[in-house]
Amino acid sequence: MTRSRPRVSVRLWQTALFVAVVGVAMGLLWALLIPGLEGRLETAAAEEQLRAAGEVAAAAGRAYPLTVESRERLRGDVERIRSLLGGEVWVYDLTGTEIVGSHGDAVPEALLRRAQVEGLADSPPFAEATVSEDGLAIASRAVFDHEGRRAGSVVVAHPTRDAGLVLEAARSRLRTTFWLASMVAGLVGLGFSEIISRRVHLLTRAAHAIAEGDFDQRLPKSLMPDDIRDLADVYNVMAERLGEVFEALREQEREIAAVVRSMAEAVVALDADGAVRILNPAAETILFMKAEDLLGRYVDEAIVHEDVLRLAHEGLAGRPSWDTVELGRRILRVHATPILGDDSPSGVVLLLSDVTEQTLADEAQRRFIAHASHEMRTPISAMKGFLELLQGPAREDERVREDFLSTMRLEVERLSRLVASLFTLAQSDAGRLHVDMRPHAFSEIAEDVLALMRPVMEEAGMAMRTDLAPGRLCVLADRDRIMQALIALVDNAVKYASAGREVVLGARVEGAGLVVEVADSGPGIPEESLPLLFERFYRVEGYGGGGQGAGLGLAIVKEIAEAHGTGIEVESRPGSGSVFRFTLPCAGGCRSRRSVADVAG
Repeated sequence: MTRSRPRVSVRLWQTALFVAVVGVAMGLLWALLIPGLEGRLETAAAEEQLRAAGEVAAAAGRAYPLTVESRERLRGDVERIRSLLGGEVWVYDLTGTEIVGSHGDAVPEALLRRAQVEGLADSPPFAEATVSEDGLAIASRAVFDHEGRRAGSVVVAHPTRDAGLVLEAARSRLRTTFWLASMVAGLVGLGFSEIISRRVHLLTRAAHAIAEGDFDQRLPKSLMPDDIRDLADVYNVMAERLGEVFEALREQEREIAAVVRSMAEAVVALDADGAVRILNPAAETILFMKAEDLLGRYVDEAIVHEDVLRLAHEGLAGRPSWDTVELGRRILRVHATPILGDDSPSGVVLLLSDVTEQTLADEAQRRFIAHASHEMRTPISAMKGFLELLQGPAREDERVREDFLSTMRLEVERLSRLVASLFTLAQSDAGRLHVDMRPHAFSEIAEDVLALMRPVMEEAGMAMRTDLAPGRLCVLADRDRIMQALIALVDNAVKYASAGREVVLGARVEGAGLVVEVADSGPGIPEESLPLLFERFYRVEGYGGGGQGAGLGLAIVKEIAEAHGTGIEVESRPGSGSVFRFTLPCAGGCRSRRSVADVAG
């Protein structure tokens, strides 16, 4: 686990900086002053001892050749010089024998011997010094007699305690100066850093305000250095411009969000990791999940449909793709569009369009064309065959000719009904299926339907009757459309019932409406076919006469009923027949052309 670095304030940084600058300056002063002073003191002490050694050497040279008298005189001269200069003096002959010497032990024997030897050489004269409280300056010179011959050497030594005290005093002053300067620098740095720190804190608070979306913050510019004042000016301009830019971005975001929410297509946006970030209401409806249950979840958890997941992963891989998938009872066209970044996709947008109705409409259109072509081709082919036969030998046979013409008439009527049905459906699809709502006596409508369908019923070996409620039954309807619907229902019953069965056309008053029913005693309709019964070109196969006709009759009945502001219902069980019913509004003031009793008779 990584440790967080401790926070260091501006005050500490600036105070430490001031103290460090003073420390560096004092260190440089120490490095330049103390060694130089020490060297200067050592050089002065060595030169002073070298001069003293020269004076002693001159006095010793005058004593040569050495006699008892000259020795005494030399000792007197040495004592006089030592008393004047202080320190210790040694005079040696060529053999290194001490002629005059001090008896102190301040000079180490080894150093004294080295000085005596190097002084005898005298090239260059020997001198060295160490400045300290117990330091020592020592020098030696060669002794020459009056003839200029080397006769011996002189060694002079003097303690450097006074120079050492001077050097230590300088060091002590520098130390005191360092601590005082450091304290003053620290206080001055703390004062300046407090001023700067407050300005920096203002900048920090203002920057946090911008980070939280508050672009109204402005920095004061009074009592600030020019550099910070310039920074405040730049910050204020930046805050103003950022406010304008972010307001424009928010407006664009609101517009985009409004567009996405109002889209009929479902929109699901994923980030680069596959987590759901945007979901519009249409997506909630299609996916049957709420936005709060999906937002933030990964697509593998949020969407379980394999095809949609496949498209999402292809989009996350940077490959745009689309496909048509089935999601429950819906048919969706899914487009996966990657959001391209600099190096890799930064997300993907899934656009799910519900094309169920379009797909079903396209399928219905294909079935419509196929069935219509088939239904039209059958009577046309039959009539073409009959015409070819009539142009041949059958033309001379009157019985055969009449039979062919009768059949051709039936085929023409069948083709006419098919064209009429197609025209009715086309009007309904185009929104032009108008109904002429007028009061009519329903008994007359029933009588006309009975009269028109009687030949068909007799040919099929079936019976038809009416079961009308007593009294005057007046309805507000389009007479021709209602007759078309009833004929289609009766014709449907004839197709699906066998000989000897009965079809009943009934009507009864319920409230303000007239309930119209067409019942048959046919084989009934299987339960699984009931939801599809009124679909165009749908035919129930394998029941009674199932499979006959174009499958448009019940669809037309449904369109006519809905055009009258009602709907159609069906009740049926296999083996128990079927009942189709719809309701028409009752009306008053209609006049009957014929009596119901005449129709029943």
